[in-house]
Amino acid sequence: MRIFLVELRKIFTSAGFYICVIFTVILLFCAEIYTEPQTMDRYSVINALLHFPREELSAHLEFGNSYVMSFARNGWITLFVPIITAFCFVPQICAERVSKATRYGIFRSSKFRYIFSRCFAGIFSGGLAMTLGYAIFCGAVYFLFPSSSDAFFAFSFWKATLGMWLYGAFWSVPAMFFSSVMGNKYLIICIPFFLKYSFTQTVYMLQNKAFSAENANNTLLKITGIIRPESLMYIDQNAVLWQTILFYSITAAVFIAGFAIIQCNRRDCGE
Repeated sequence: MRIFLVELRKIFTSAGFYICVIFTVILLFCAEIYTEPQTMDRYSVINALLHFPREELSAHLEFGNSYVMSFARNGWITLFVPIITAFCFVPQICAERVSKATRYGIFRSSKFRYIFSRCFAGIFSGGLAMTLGYAIFCGAVYFLFPSSSDAFFAFSFWKATLGMWLYGAFWSVPAMFFSSVMGNKYLIICIPFFLKYSFTQTVYMLQNKAFSAENANNTLLKITGIIRPESLMYIDQNAVLWQTILFYSITAAVFIAGFAIIQCNRRDCGE
């Protein structure tokens, strides 16, 4: 726990963590939340505030603050989450590797304790950056948009916030793994981004295949619903929540185990 807190202190005192929080807020404000039926013009959160007066915002259910808080999660943030979460800790890890500072941290404890403390501190901070950014966004939306008046729309801020933490924490794991096999911080940050994009496109392709059949393939639809990356974020709307958590927990455990095995078997503790 002492090493874990020391690693967290390093992350929280670096500019990278707060840049990630700010970047999360910006991406949420850039999310598209409304399409004009007549012109088919699309409006992001910030565009809606700039183009519609308060009275017109109140006339549309889509501009209720709960709607905006919920639907903004499906915007640009889903694409860039691996970069946001990785930037919290990857530059620090790479800098310490270059300066050989890792060696002194290991000598004061043990390789096993130091490796796992660093791993979980990075994962926790990645999820926390997403959570803080989302909380700031929701606080702003609460005051900038009118209150939701649709009694049939249920939104839980706490479940949505927990979902954002789970989503950010999981997508911190691949970057942590790649930090054990390479030292280039740009590759470590970008490779999980491309992996997520490829995985997301594959899931969408499988979903389209399931719907394209004469009779919808319900088994395939359920599987894609479980493994779809955004399913981990929408825990307030996920009908297969526990299966989703199980799948991503096992996937994260494989990455973490690989990280630990590679790190523990290094001959030079400073690398």
